[in-house]
Amino acid sequence: MDNHPHPKGALKSGPGVASAGRIYDYFLNGRHHTPADEAAARKLQEKVPELHYMAQANRIFLQRAAAVMARAGIDQFIDLGSGIPTAWNTHEVVQVVHPRAKVVYVDNDPVVLDMSRDMLRRGGETDVAYVDADIADPKSVIEDPEVRRLIDFSRPVGYMHVAIWHFVNPEQDPWSLLRQYLDAVPSGSYLALSHVTADGQRPDKIERFNEVYKNVTARLNFRTFEEIDRFFDGWEYLPPHEDAPAGLSYVDIWGSKNPAEADPSHTWIPAGVARKP
Repeated sequence: MDNHPHPKGALKSGPGVASAGRIYDYFLNGRHHTPADEAAARKLQEKVPELHYMAQANRIFLQRAAAVMARAGIDQFIDLGSGIPTAWNTHEVVQVVHPRAKVVYVDNDPVVLDMSRDMLRRGGETDVAYVDADIADPKSVIEDPEVRRLIDFSRPVGYMHVAIWHFVNPEQDPWSLLRQYLDAVPSGSYLALSHVTADGQRPDKIERFNEVYKNVTARLNFRTFEEIDRFFDGWEYLPPHEDAPAGLSYVDIWGSKNPAEADPSHTWIPAGVARKP
């Protein structure tokens, strides 16, 4: 699944055209999707019935990872491809630990941005901001005035890169783009990242899924575990749970108190959390 960004080359959409972010909202049982989004989601689910499970597991990973970072002392976060607000967003999770934690959400779906900013105004939030920027243009994110207002890049930052990089095509070199984000933050910063993989899945199922997906929202790039591991080069993995070695895991296993009950065959999404040494 996805955490609903719209990087360069992906489809931006209004309410009458399916949006990755609002499709994700549908799978999370949210209320902020349109009939076009629901129709697209149903088409996807016909090909991949486990999509609802995938979306839920991916969301839970984001919440668990954010909580781990906050307990480690991180009190400023950048959430890329944040999508439509739903229950227990990043700022709600981390502000349990640090009530004045700063969080910047980055997206460029106009519907997501309008809705999110309206919610912030009504809630009187001053430590949270939504920024309209292309995730495939790291400089535009890092140098954005709202990002600079809230985030002190001389102090450790928590990055939430949850299910976004599979929207960035190989010709854009997502590894180099991500490295620009990682190079902008100091030692002690954290990265949470999840990404779809075709490893362990039937090729015919992948092909059908991708064909439908690119027709309703954006091209999806399935990558191997090895390719996903490259995103973390030079950073130190945390163990996904107390009985596991540090490294990549699946989203429904990461942070679980009962990892044996997880079903990785239904997620397709490896994930990791790492610290900059």
